[in-house]
Formats: sequence, C-alpha cells, structure tokens
Amino acid sequence: MNMLIPDRSAPIRSAIVAVAILVMFAGRISANNAAPVLLVSMDGFRWDYCALHPTETPHLRQYAAEGISASELIPVYPSNTFPNHYSIVTGLYPAHHGIINNDFFDPRLRQYFHYSLPLESSESRWWGGEPIWVTAAKHGLKSASYYWVGSEAQIEGIRPTFARHFDPAEYNRAPFESRIHEVVRWLQLPVDQRPAVITFYLEETNSAGHAFGPDSPELTAAVKLLDSRLGALMDRLKAEHLPVNLIVVSDHGMTPVSPDRVILIDDYINLESIQVDFQSPAMGLRPIKGTSADLVRALGNLPHAKAYLTKDEPEFSGQAELLHLQDLQPNNGSDYLPARLHMYGNPRIPEVWIMPEEGWHIQTRNHAKVPAVHDQKGDHGYDPIYRSMHGIMIADGPAFKTGGRVIGPVANIHIYNLMCAVLGVTPAPNDGDDRLVHALLR
Repeated sequence: MNMLIPDRSAPIRSAIVAVAILVMFAGRISANNAAPVLLVSMDGFRWDYCALHPTETPHLRQYAAEGISASELIPVYPSNTFPNHYSIVTGLYPAHHGIINNDFFDPRLRQYFHYSLPLESSESRWWGGEPIWVTAAKHGLKSASYYWVGSEAQIEGIRPTFARHFDPAEYNRAPFESRIHEVVRWLQLPVDQRPAVITFYLEETNSAGHAFGPDSPELTAAVKLLDSRLGALMDRLKAEHLPVNLIVVSDHGMTPVSPDRVILIDDYINLESIQVDFQSPAMGLRPIKGTSADLVRALGNLPHAKAYLTKDEPEFSGQAELLHLQDLQPNNGSDYLPARLHMYGNPRIPEVWIMPEEGWHIQTRNHAKVPAVHDQKGDHGYDPIYRSMHGIMIADGPAFKTGGRVIGPVANIHIYNLMCAVLGVTPAPNDGDDRLVHALLR
C-alpha cells in the first residue's frame, strides 16, 4: 500500500484486523453482496443538526430509526474537508495518507498543495494510502465517485471506474436530478459492470455554515435541502428496485466565529523570519531564522491559542476516542503537539503548529482582510475535542442491523474497514479496527 509515512505498527495490526474481519463476517456478507455500498457525505453537517431541526430532517431520522447510527462521528485532526474525506475512504490518519490539511507545503517537492486548485489536487504525487475504490479494483470490483475528495487523482494507477469530478460552478448550476439519474444509470448496469461502491458528496450545509453560521435560518434551510435531496435519491432507487447499503456521514461540524476573535501573528513575530504553510483557523509555521524551539518560545504569550512543536515519533501508541478526550484540556501544558491528534512522522507537517481555541482564528494581517475569510460566521478545523467539530454517521440497508440502535461516538477512520467488510474484500493496512464491523453488521 502507498502509505506515505507509515506507523511501524499499523501494517501488522491492520493485517490481523483484515483476516479477522473476513473470517468472522464472510458468511454474513455473502447474503448481502447484491446490494452495493452507497457512501454519502454531507459536508459540514454537525452531529446535532437532526435533533435541532427535526421538522427539516424526516429522511435522515427515518434511516436512523430503521437502521443503526452513531451518536457522533469524530473527525481526524485537523477537522477540515480534505483530510477527513480522505481518511474516511482510506482508514488512515492524515499523517499517513499525506493530506494533512486543506492546504499544506511539501518540503521534498518544494511546492504547496491547495485544495481550491483542481488541477493541482488531481496530481497523484499528493495522495498516499489506498482509498476504497482502489481496494475494490484490486478485488475485481467496479466503483463510482460523484465529487469525492481524491477521486480525481490516479492512485496506484487506479481511478474510480465511473467518476464525476467536483467543479463548484457545475455543482451550483447542474440540476440535482441529473446526479440522481447518473447514479441510477450506474446501478442499472449488469451485475458484473455496475459499481460495488459509490461515493457521493453533498456540500450545502458547509457553505451555509461558513457564510451565515451554524445557528442561522440559512443553515436550517440547507439542512432541509440536503435531507430532501438524499430522500429523493433513495426514493428513486427504491422505485427502480435498486437496493443499496447506505452509509451517511459528514466530514466535520461547525462552530460560530467572528472577526472580533482573530489573532494576528504579525503582532507577535516578524513575518520575514517564518514561512507560513497554512492559516485560519490553525496555522503551520517553519522558521527561516532561528530554530523551531525559538519560534515556540517567541509565541509563548499568544492569547486564545498555543504554539506547539511537532516531532517525528508519537508519545504513545493507540487511538484517542472521545471517551479518552472528554477529560482533557484542548491546549495541554507540553511544548509538543498532543500525540492524541496523530499528527507526527510526515515531513509535510510544519515544525510549529498553532492551535487556537474554539471559535478563534490565527492569521496574518493580510489574510484576515480577505472578504471570504473576514465575513465568515462559522468555521471548522479545530481540535476534535470540541463536540462542535463532530459529524454524523447513519447506516441503513440489507447488510446492517435494524431497529434504530444508536452506538456511542466513534472515529471516522473505522469506516473504511466497515465498507470492506460489506464488500467482502481485504482491507489495505490502515489505522482503524473492526469495531464498526462488530457493531453495525447483521
């Protein structure tokens, strides 16, 4: 597997998990393999939106009542769109698959990655790990992707069998019915030609959350829109007698922000002495003059934020779930970035990482003047210890348990192994385990 900077224990651990998954669940999966996996992401759909907007979410609440769901889906850090969407389909932490943020710098390539530049983000060199469509192809299965992060790139020489690449103008212009029609067309193909797994992306709750805030009427309208769109897609599949194993997720949540809660790094350090890898809400820095330790000391008095050193090795092994996080403080007393964030061991990780408190931004003065940034009413990218960063996970279909059971909070890195189990394929080495396989499958 193309894991950029592997955890030395991950391949052995995941190989054992893979064998266990196949041995324990092969018999159960065989009865359900006629139904493909449909993975739907609702960008920025916070874990509590269904409870806050019950009238606007009849379809999501119906799927949860008929199937099984998690109370909260915990994102990887940073809780941004690109690292989380790619972690969901690879089972890897960002340090292992390489997409460590929406924007970042690779010192080996001497180049920046910018998520907003489609031609740049479609280059294979940025993407490590093995996404679910590559795993499917290695087992002789077809796949399809509608706007999913990473699907534009050729990874290990493989792309999804069928794909629509994300274009903001097309997304906003093309009628949603055309997307439904294309998914139906894929699923109506003969069994040996149709996709066994489809990844499908919906965006509106993210843009509404950014522009108007998570407590706004506009956000409520976006929640209603996405619920109705998912309902329309599933109703069409039902009418066409095309059963699927539906997994609805979101990449992160959303929290209120304000121009009044901005820390300007210019006020604390000479910008000529640093390289800024990324900013807003967190910031990644590399010293041009002096050492990274000197830089952290110089930023020791930052208000509402803490500067950390990063390092190559973890302080401990194992996975940090919500049950282990709930008693921790977001900014610990160490000079090093908390190991529970699994942000270590990759040269793309900057030497100094600044984590702001929830709802605060750390920026350069010029960046803070950019209208799209200055006018935001909501944002994400914060420490997953904040519940406002958590998303949703709902599973419904012939492979899944029924009756509306709700399991506890779970990290999104375990979804890849779940999809592999439903498909009956061997997972690539990854950072997840089989907890969702045990909890969700019949």
